[in-house]
Amino acid sequence: MGMLIVSVLIFFIVVGILAFTLGGGSKANKTSATSALACPPGFTPSLAYKEKYGDNGIAYDEKQKAICILKPEGQLSPVIAYQNILAAAVLEDDTLTAKSVRADESGKQLLSHILSEDIKALFQNNTEQEGGDQKPPSGGISSSIEFRILVNNPEEPVHYIHFLNMEAKKGGVIHNEAVGHVKNWQDLLSYLIRLAGKPVAQPTQPPQPPSPQPSPAPETAAAGQS
Repeated sequence: MGMLIVSVLIFFIVVGILAFTLGGGSKANKTSATSALACPPGFTPSLAYKEKYGDNGIAYDEKQKAICILKPEGQLSPVIAYQNILAAAVLEDDTLTAKSVRADESGKQLLSHILSEDIKALFQNNTEQEGGDQKPPSGGISSSIEFRILVNNPEEPVHYIHFLNMEAKKGGVIHNEAVGHVKNWQDLLSYLIRLAGKPVAQPTQPPQPPSPQPSPAPETAAAGQS
């Protein structure tokens, strides 16, 4: 009987130690994930996406109409106002499937300062580069869906986010999920790019009150009246 009680006590002690250890590890993992997704103070994510097999991601603050490029833990996650988003493109297996670019005059001026031949090549098909003839892999398999964002920052103009970074059957669950996610973000950034290209409405002047009219002069007595 005494051995049974000792065995039960040992069992509960071991379970308690394991629970404490696993709980601490889980808390550490959650803290790490939260830190990795953290954007600077003042940025409140309405939407967010984190790479499944990487450390990058993207978040959107609907109120500010700004995006935050999520970076690995320990690196600064920059916040980019919608006016500074110049282009966004989706490439599947290095083949361009969607692209939005600032086309207004202000946007073209910003692009002229940012775009080099190397950067320009990142936002077009390989078949557009030097007469290339590359095609997506056949066989119904996709291995990469990448989202590229061009911003008005000469120090780091291009950001990459992977929505698929493994072989997946086209039309399968994994592939369809990646396609759906990247399409949502492409549609959102296309909207922000169009918004940035709209002319800023000039404030209208409030209507001015009518100027006061001079009072009519008093009528003079009729001529010949005594």
